[in-house]
Amino acid sequence: MKQAEPRRDMEPVLDLECIKVDLVPTDAVGDLRMAIQGEVFLPEDEGYAAARFSWNLTIDHRPSLVVVAASETDVAIALRFANQYRLPVAVQATGHGAPRTLSSGLLLVMSKLNSVEVDPDTATAKVGGGAVWQSVIEKAYPHQLVPISGSAPHVGVVGYTLGGGYGLLSRKHGLAVDSVVAMRIVTPEGQIRDVSATEHSDLYWAILGGGGGFGVVTEMTMRLHPHGSLFGGSVMFDASLADSVYSTYAAWTKTLPDEVSSALVMMTFPPVPMVPEFLHGRSMLIIAGTAMAEPAEAEALWAPIRSMPGAEFDSFRPMTYPETATVFNDPVDPLPAQGRGVLLSDCTQETVDKLLVAIGTPALSPNLMIQLRHIGGAIGRKGRHENAIGDRRRANYILYFLGIPMGPVTPQMMEDHAENAFRILAEDVVCRGPLNWLGEGMVKAREIRDNFHEDEYARLVEIKKEIDPENRLCFAGLGLDD
Repeated sequence: MKQAEPRRDMEPVLDLECIKVDLVPTDAVGDLRMAIQGEVFLPEDEGYAAARFSWNLTIDHRPSLVVVAASETDVAIALRFANQYRLPVAVQATGHGAPRTLSSGLLLVMSKLNSVEVDPDTATAKVGGGAVWQSVIEKAYPHQLVPISGSAPHVGVVGYTLGGGYGLLSRKHGLAVDSVVAMRIVTPEGQIRDVSATEHSDLYWAILGGGGGFGVVTEMTMRLHPHGSLFGGSVMFDASLADSVYSTYAAWTKTLPDEVSSALVMMTFPPVPMVPEFLHGRSMLIIAGTAMAEPAEAEALWAPIRSMPGAEFDSFRPMTYPETATVFNDPVDPLPAQGRGVLLSDCTQETVDKLLVAIGTPALSPNLMIQLRHIGGAIGRKGRHENAIGDRRRANYILYFLGIPMGPVTPQMMEDHAENAFRILAEDVVCRGPLNWLGEGMVKAREIRDNFHEDEYARLVEIKKEIDPENRLCFAGLGLDD
């Protein structure tokens, strides 16, 4: 049976509004401090600025209070407190991306819930709600096991996963959500639940791919995958070769087995200390990725790219999984970043032609990185009803604009550039997304809806209304009210 197309003209189904009331008696805050193991900060407190800090400097949370949880019980107490005083709640582990900026209410910081336990016998990891991928990799790799982590190991596990989790091994093993076995969550009303495919299965389905608007994940159990031979790196080309490089890359991706993961990036290198001087001001194309294969096979798979005329700075080599952080070299230090993404069904020569028109010359966007990522493979073969990934499984590529709004380049300029490209490529667009790539601090409810088929979205809405009738978690996923 042909899969139904999503309706792009759907009107909002969820009519819950984000709660605006945030008047909390001073003595109640004192009681909260006494009740939890963690810390509570008000705007006038020393430590408030550090507690609300986000890795992404475009996110400037200004909550009425911050709760830095030290345990699952702290999370439950904080949510019950929020219910008592009708506070909206946002959740943060590392602060790499937030759909909306919090201007009142309660910010629940999860970074201290960072435990990681690996069971090599069952090839699973039990991960705390504030853990980062680097910790999982370090615990799993000695057992020759690896997770479905992304290109940046310092990103939080739970936030990354609830948005889908597009990782270096996703073409082979599926998305990160496809490897989640079970979770412990605290509901918006402060109840602790064990959630799996057989226990609270509706909630399990919804939160995996539906985002963080259904509860706060305090623990996640996930399958790990065997680590074999790995080959990875990057190769650069001058941006003047864009026509041939994009065309060759698009055609090459259609020949690949699931073991190969890759992306093509266009960017102009800024004149900053972290960038080698010979790259200062140069507009370059970078093709980076990995192959899960023995060295000889991997060399052959990547040969069409590495042998292209004009190739420079080839860094491909056999590597271990912990070394894959060097493939894309994502920044570790906090910075202001603003991104917008769409999922594409295909990348034909016609798509490439339109994309090159849409991008224009890199010199027009000195602070902008444009990434075309090849996905597909096992992502599209997973069953539609296993979790709430919905329409995203139809996509074979992600087009992502990521910029640093500073100097003469404003956030609006960057957004306009991305939106113009998305309009030109409209025929190839499956939907906006993925969920974590919709845009820091500016995600719209309609963009969330477009990630799902109509029946899936209706089911998500019913679950949201049941689990969070007052829309306490209104800063993520289905909680957004535009």
